[in-house]
Amino acid sequence: VNMENKCIWSDEETNAFVGFMEEFVIDDQRADCGQFKPRTFEKLVLKMLEAFPGCTLTAKPFKNKHKRLKEKYQYATDMLGCSGFGWNHEK
Repeated sequence: VNMENKCIWSDEETNAFVGFMEEFVIDDQRADCGQFKPRTFEKLVLKMLEAFPGCTLTAKPFKNKHKRLKEKYQYATDMLGCSGFGWNHEK
């Protein structure tokens, strides 16, 4: 959903996005520096369009989604690396 240049992603879209990105990693679509190759996001557009026929997004929102998820992952990784950090399964 595009609302004034803001994209609201459903859980289903996000899960598909992450799954496709995982496929690209497995298929060696990253350059030596660890970044995705230039055409990877264009391929992602095609895969998302196939999975969600009404999708009208271009590569740019997918790059932004990737950036935001990467930042969140890094925060979680940093927390797990902190001394004394633990997970409470009840809370």
